[in-house]
Amino acid sequence: MIEKIYLVMLLLFTAGILMPILTNSSPKVTNILAHGLSVLGCLAIVACSVEVFIAGGMTFTYAMGLPVGPLIIRIDNLAAFFLLALGAVGTAASIYALGYSREYYKQRLGLMAALYNCFILSMALVLTVSHVAYFLIAWELMTVVSFFLVNHEYEKTANTRAAFKYILMTTLGTVFITTALLILSMTVHSLDFQMFKGASLTNTMRNIVFFCALIGFGTKAGVIPLHIWLPEAHPAAPSHVSALMSGIMIKTAIYGLCRFYLEFLGVGPAWWGEVVLFLAIISSVLGVLYALMQNDLKRLLAYSSVENIGIILLGIGAGMVFMSNNQPVLAGLAFIAGLYHVFNHAVFKSLLFLGAGSVLYSTHTKNIEDLGGLIKKMPYTAVFFLTGAAAISALPILNGFVSEWLTYQSLFYLPQAVTGVIPRLGSVILIGLLGLTGALAANCFVKAFGVTFLAKPRSKHAELAQEVPGTMLTGMGLLSLMCLALGVWPQWMLNLLQAVVSQSAGLEVSSLFNNHWYAAAFNIPQANGIIAMPVVVGMLVVGLIAAVLVYNFNGKPKNVEGETWTCGIIPNARMEYTATGFAQPVRRAYKTVLRTKDNVTTDKSLNPYHGVKMKMTVRISYLINSWLYQPVKKGILFLVNRVKPLQSGNLQHYIGYVLLVTVVILILGVRW
Repeated sequence: MIEKIYLVMLLLFTAGILMPILTNSSPKVTNILAHGLSVLGCLAIVACSVEVFIAGGMTFTYAMGLPVGPLIIRIDNLAAFFLLALGAVGTAASIYALGYSREYYKQRLGLMAALYNCFILSMALVLTVSHVAYFLIAWELMTVVSFFLVNHEYEKTANTRAAFKYILMTTLGTVFITTALLILSMTVHSLDFQMFKGASLTNTMRNIVFFCALIGFGTKAGVIPLHIWLPEAHPAAPSHVSALMSGIMIKTAIYGLCRFYLEFLGVGPAWWGEVVLFLAIISSVLGVLYALMQNDLKRLLAYSSVENIGIILLGIGAGMVFMSNNQPVLAGLAFIAGLYHVFNHAVFKSLLFLGAGSVLYSTHTKNIEDLGGLIKKMPYTAVFFLTGAAAISALPILNGFVSEWLTYQSLFYLPQAVTGVIPRLGSVILIGLLGLTGALAANCFVKAFGVTFLAKPRSKHAELAQEVPGTMLTGMGLLSLMCLALGVWPQWMLNLLQAVVSQSAGLEVSSLFNNHWYAAAFNIPQANGIIAMPVVVGMLVVGLIAAVLVYNFNGKPKNVEGETWTCGIIPNARMEYTATGFAQPVRRAYKTVLRTKDNVTTDKSLNPYHGVKMKMTVRISYLINSWLYQPVKKGILFLVNRVKPLQSGNLQHYIGYVLLVTVVILILGVRW
């Protein structure tokens, strides 16, 4: 049954790739067929995932007639979990795309729709292929297709620059992934992933594989300092593609890390987990700080993805430390926390990107400074965006709270799993920095929602905004319901995650959630279910009903609309908080890290007696760029200029170079 559903999925996405090309002359038909097929394909992915959790995993092969051997498809619980996230988010994004793609009727819609279907298909292949050669083909297909989607509006120079930066960094990551896979395949003399488990590697080779996997998949995930492509590429892509890139594509890297660290390499030394934890907390803190400084709404969300990848890796890193210290229950809790946040981030970040896309669709600008007052123009979009903002800020009763609280629970016990004063002190600091990250994230999304949707419009774009089409609202509504369902009733997801991690050595989850999830790892008195989450929700509902009844019983007050009194001055948009002004306190507090430069210009020409127009612009110096990538860039340019004279244009010189290289290779080959 699983194989049949999988084949149906392949056929649906294949049709979704071909149909836009055949119907390109009619954009409306192309839109409906292409995205309708992608909806069906994503539903097939969900069905395949559910069937795996019900009936168990399955492996099947297809003879491809290639020298590397047959194509091996393996769908176990780990793959099924990531497929479930892909199918759920892909369904909502595809429904949303039916309305959003109207903006592209005159901008190569057929090509974009075909690439969109191919993008989802490539991610499904990455999650299910169990063969080195075919995995790398699927991985590169995902990269190349997303490159073209990022560069779809190639008329904009910034998009082209972002696309090439993206493919450069991810190609570098692929080199490290390939190295790790080849080391394992040469060790076991097989290209089949299932043979890698328990591979007999020396400690040195295990460490090399660990770092290669971390660098390779960390590049795709956007881990600092390998993140520089992400804030450029995600805003450049069409919004429904941005949702999938941030919500799912970067999670394929987390899937790869889980394959290596839970299956291929198994339990490793504690310092592996400590390295992951260090990169995780740096990504979390710097990611949210940079997000808070952004005035481009989609760029803000992109930097926030760096932060949330850090939170996911906090759970994975802590789990690796617990595994190395033979603490399987805490290791299970930490990995479940990280994987729960994988799903949660896929949902609420996709929702936020779709919300940002709706703002862009209606106002034709991503600049927060030019928005404002959209809650009256786009009330449904505002509610959905607020839901995503509250979820990503980890506020109860939404899904972000559950996974971040589980992460906190696992980190509370981290000092007991490490030895030495400095590691234990670092573990305590880690908890504090995660708390700081949460506070800054809440601040960031108060800014994102408040400056975008509240107060008065700051431009004609915002004044003329209208609510988006129903299909776009439906896609956002589905993700909003998921945020609520995963927060109010997390037990079903926890049961799935128990099935996922229970297959890995070094993890014990059978008795982990016998008590309530919000006190899973603590030995403290509980209220015997009286404070269970459903009871809390019921109490809130009863309280709201009582409040409405009291309000109606006392009579509705008469509303008189009028401008707020401001000492006789008529209020306008110039009196509101700007995005730059809102972030100013944090910017000043962390000036050493952000290295900001404020530039204030004054215009006194408007009135010679009173009234001065002042404008402040803020420039951020990104430490990673200035300390790492700029020196590398200068070094490469220096070497290029030095070897440039070799390109003389003389054929005889080129023949001489070939002969010289041939002689060197022969000498090295015979060890002369």
